[in-house]
Amino acid sequence: MFDELSLHILDVAMNSLAAQARVVQITVLESRKRDWLIVRIRDDGRGMEESELRRVLERGRSGKEGRKRPIGLGLALLRQTSEMCGGHFHVRSAPGQGTTVTASMRWSHVDRPPLGDLKTTMLALCISNPTVDVRLTYRSDGQRMCFSSQELIRKSESAREPQDGARLPSSSDFLASKNSRARPESRPALGRILGGEAVE
Repeated sequence: MFDELSLHILDVAMNSLAAQARVVQITVLESRKRDWLIVRIRDDGRGMEESELRRVLERGRSGKEGRKRPIGLGLALLRQTSEMCGGHFHVRSAPGQGTTVTASMRWSHVDRPPLGDLKTTMLALCISNPTVDVRLTYRSDGQRMCFSSQELIRKSESAREPQDGARLPSSSDFLASKNSRARPESRPALGRILGGEAVE
């Protein structure tokens, strides 16, 4: 089990990228009033046959070759966390139709991990494949926030105007850079989108 739910989200969403997803939708619903926390990761990747999905969930690993890390391990860990915290776990997948992973847990459960550093999780996913639209919807009691990496890129690029014929680096260049983690402008830009106590 990971120490933070954001690491569970990162692990499952990286599987989505490996499955050639073009859109990864992450939804976090948090309610202290209803005592529930729900995490859902949905993608439009390759998807899995029912038999393959059953093997993944039963054994906690995938039979696919060419992967250094079994794709089912992250699902097994998230299921363990969900069920241990009084919640439910469900995976829906089909070839060509993508995969949806849903995990719920009691917000007040003593063993529930904190949400953690969701900002860094989103940044890592955006950097991993800048062409994928990584989306986040976060909703809590009285609060709602939405984020789309491709929308952010489009807005950033439309705001850039070359001076004296020089080409300014685009958001795609920035996200694709191996050194983008060290650039000071990266976190403030994402922080403005993901800022606030709700996602700390």
